[in-house]
Amino acid sequence: MKKTIAGLLAFLLVVTLFAGNVEKVFTFSQVNIAQHGLYQSVTLDNTMLAGLHGEPMLPYHQIAMMLPPGEKAISIKIVGESLTPIPGTYLLYPQQWMQPISKIPDGIFIKNEQIYLSDINYPAIPTGNLINSYLNGYAFALSTFTPVIYNPAKQTLSYYQKVTVQIATEKDINASNALKNLTASKSALKRVRSFAQNPGMMDQYPVKTALKTNYQILIVTPALFQNGFQDLVNYYNGKGLITQIATIESIGSVTGQDLPEKMRNYIISEYQNNGIEQVILGGDAEVVPYRGFYCYVFSGSGYVDYNIPADIYFSALDGTWNTNGNNKWGEPGEDDLLPELSVGRMSFSNAGELAKMVHKSVSYQGNPVAEEMTKPFLVSEFLYDPPLTYGSDYLELLVDDHNDNGYFTYGIPSAQNNITRLYDAAGYNWGVGQLLAGINAGKSFIHHCGHANATYMMRLSNWDITNQNFSQVNGVSHNYQLMYTHGCICGAFDESDCIAELSTSIDNFLVGGIFNSRYGWFNEGTTEGPSAHLHREFVSALYNPDPEQACAELGSAHTMSKIKTAPWVGLPGEYEPGAQRWCHYDCNVLGDPALKVWIDNPIVGTPEITAALTCSLSPNPCKDRVALSVSLVNASDVTVKVLNSLGLQIYTITYPGLLSGNHSFAFDASNLTQGLFYFQFSTKDASTVKKLMVIR
Repeated sequence: MKKTIAGLLAFLLVVTLFAGNVEKVFTFSQVNIAQHGLYQSVTLDNTMLAGLHGEPMLPYHQIAMMLPPGEKAISIKIVGESLTPIPGTYLLYPQQWMQPISKIPDGIFIKNEQIYLSDINYPAIPTGNLINSYLNGYAFALSTFTPVIYNPAKQTLSYYQKVTVQIATEKDINASNALKNLTASKSALKRVRSFAQNPGMMDQYPVKTALKTNYQILIVTPALFQNGFQDLVNYYNGKGLITQIATIESIGSVTGQDLPEKMRNYIISEYQNNGIEQVILGGDAEVVPYRGFYCYVFSGSGYVDYNIPADIYFSALDGTWNTNGNNKWGEPGEDDLLPELSVGRMSFSNAGELAKMVHKSVSYQGNPVAEEMTKPFLVSEFLYDPPLTYGSDYLELLVDDHNDNGYFTYGIPSAQNNITRLYDAAGYNWGVGQLLAGINAGKSFIHHCGHANATYMMRLSNWDITNQNFSQVNGVSHNYQLMYTHGCICGAFDESDCIAELSTSIDNFLVGGIFNSRYGWFNEGTTEGPSAHLHREFVSALYNPDPEQACAELGSAHTMSKIKTAPWVGLPGEYEPGAQRWCHYDCNVLGDPALKVWIDNPIVGTPEITAALTCSLSPNPCKDRVALSVSLVNASDVTVKVLNSLGLQIYTITYPGLLSGNHSFAFDASNLTQGLFYFQFSTKDASTVKKLMVIR
């Protein structure tokens, strides 16, 4: 251990030579103008509309730049080139409040008239807040910037076609401490590389040696319930996922000011020393405590909470979350927005509820009902008026791939899934009977955008959550189901049996899901919002066609959604106060985080057969060069055909005489236009198709 620490300290002395400035160039070309009554909005490539409340909305691009090891970001600067006027005059739409999903509409339209009468270049500061965060030991600078300049009085717009982002860095003790969280996990390293906009910086970091002894899943629960997890432990151990249990009583001797901090310190130790990747918190808040976080959102008269149940406290392992030692845990600057682990809470109060949860997790994974895993259920409600806003506008962005609102996400493939929609619409609201009939007909995953509270969800109340009402969702007639909801407070596990807890602890219905312990939030009259953003990234992680990037487990997909969304916490009007931060905190997994989520129909009872041809494309989406990875069982020629979204062939490439094994080839995608393309890989034995999204 002494040699390892000494080597790390010597390494830090060397890497400071690289400190000082990190740069990244972004280019913009496509301008889109949309009309909103008397107002307009402007967006550019891969940008999201945002702004200070009542001030003009502008397009912002995310920043997720890796920093040299042992360094933190101290300032951010953008240098614009090729300033290009946008012909015409524009009255840009003012940024409105973020709204809780279940808030009664107030109809107030906010506009800062002083700003709109000003003959200035707006905004004065083109960047959002600069956030330092760490992911599996790697330091990141997170922020946003706009390439657009607006003169409100003259109503003129222009934008930079080229923007260089410059981030100044310096040596920092917190960044040095973060290096203790470096990992040898292949999945974590792939996640880090895919998140970084400058992945070449990873080469400056030391390589973590694989641990000789490790395990993957940690269960934290009171000794009283330890034996109740045995079937789950046996199941995962049988799958090669080594699982261990630590009792609350044994953790009580760990250093820490209270039990939540002792639990977190123990989890950090097990992560650093044994490489754990998933943590199951076994019990509700009465027996397995949580850490309550602070957040304030500037909306109307403002929303504040000092006690948001936030299990990200146990999955994001850098810092303490309370540097100044006050009663506000998770204040801006004390946060850690990039989680290293997947954490979920199996929220039970007694051994009977635990037995049902364990049974549902093992049954869903190990003995699924055939031909039901491609039947997602999209359920939405009327949200707000004015402006008229329906939940369906958000849920439709979960279907197929989308580049809307400044970020790319993979979606549920409509061609391979039998998607059922139950949507409110003008003059029509669906009823509880229709909902129950749809669920009992057999569905794979319920995606919900609508109103909720602690005892109400999808127009169901606590008294509706009975085995009789979900009699067919019993793991035999139909599979147990999963759920993701934007609804407010339905996952408040600090209360006595919130509706999400009931739904996961009865014999039938849900095996797990993603729920809010406090408010869910949306942007009125748009297809974007904090809850919807996390939901899109969650679905994208599940359906990523690259097997090296996809997240197969409930918890790992949830973790990836937090990571991908983190840069947007720095948007103007979001950092503090901020609804995106609020959702980052209160969106939790209730259920087994290690649960494998079926998104395709498994072959039940048939041994797995190695495919004659497997392939992948990386990175995906891409801008220029793409790595084509091919794995062959038998030696063969490999032909790759590139087709556009209409199915028209653009290129054909043949790689002759490849031997069995793994091969990688570079493909220049810089000549492809922005959009979706299909790569058809063929050998004498097999053929497969992969999708590639090109972005500019």
